[in-house]
Amino acid sequence: MKWNTIIGQDRLQRMLQRCILDNRIPQALLLNGFEGSGTVALALAFARTVNCEQPITTAETIVPCEQCHACKQSISLQHPNIRLITALPAKKKGETQDVPKDDVIMELQGAIHSLALDPYTSLRLANATSIRIAQIRELKRTLSLSAAQSGRRVVIILHAEEMNVEAANSFLKTLEEPNNDVTIILTTERPESLLQTIVSRCQELIVPPLDDSDIVQALVDRGLCDRDEALIIAPFAQGSLHKAVDYLSDDMRALRETAVDLLRTALKGKDYRNALTDAVQEASESRSKSQADAILSLLALWLRDAYVIARAGDGAPIVNIDHRAALERFAAAFGGADFPAVLQTIEHAHRDLARNVSISLVLLTTMLEIRRVFAATRLKDKATE
Repeated sequence: MKWNTIIGQDRLQRMLQRCILDNRIPQALLLNGFEGSGTVALALAFARTVNCEQPITTAETIVPCEQCHACKQSISLQHPNIRLITALPAKKKGETQDVPKDDVIMELQGAIHSLALDPYTSLRLANATSIRIAQIRELKRTLSLSAAQSGRRVVIILHAEEMNVEAANSFLKTLEEPNNDVTIILTTERPESLLQTIVSRCQELIVPPLDDSDIVQALVDRGLCDRDEALIIAPFAQGSLHKAVDYLSDDMRALRETAVDLLRTALKGKDYRNALTDAVQEASESRSKSQADAILSLLALWLRDAYVIARAGDGAPIVNIDHRAALERFAAAFGGADFPAVLQTIEHAHRDLARNVSISLVLLTTMLEIRRVFAATRLKDKATE
């Protein structure tokens, strides 16, 4: 049996369940992985399981029953043994109290409710800057008290690298003086930003990126998009469901069509310059740097598919399956081109965008260079006829 709130990560699920079954529960865990890869989902599933009153067990697995009072509390993240700590907004000028204001508390409650519904939701408050020392002091105070309910207390510190210096030093003392029946779980994708003395006192688990197939299935199962669109999005998500969902806010199909149209325009005959300039201008208008980056990535993915077909034949597995006919025609016309050089050109364009070079300039110079490479292929083909 698996924890049904988690996507993939079978090895880590087995490892954590084995710890619970063997009663070898660590006092501090560091889950190192991208946001949206399952770090928080694993932490919550672990917390729910160790607090279930009647867990369902086999020789190899243990999962919460989801029927007992404790499960009903933990499913909504209202169990007193499960505590979440995340960065809070900076105090405004003149404020001296460390207690969050009512509007921050309400926002936090709403974010926790969303996380309870979907453990792959990002819990980040507006203008949140750091985890403060007051939060760690309050944590130490509550851990010194007796538990209000049976089970194991689990503290989940989200984005642990956001602890400020004072909070991190105070938290280190908490790790040095562990409490019985308490597990502290830190999630981070930047462990190098944590105090190494904190890392050394935790059992670190690497949470790998999700497979593209898992992301595709998750997007479809959640009704967020159809399979064809999910197949386009997954390669750009870098193993994070959170990033994949973010891409849904952009019309990936439209961005892909923009990328292919730019390529077609760049490869037109003699009168291509004005048409390409107009196409680049249209593609650049009202587009953010991230959207321009996505256009380049989609173009690279489309060209990789053409390269695969050129080398392996028409039946080769590709990502842009709905463009197969067009890709096969393109591969037939340009199969001898230096595709690695074209893909390297696109990589240079990504770097230029990261350096804040003008979007229109990056797209125009990139398409002109791609035209040069493919035009050289046509000249070479004519010379050998």
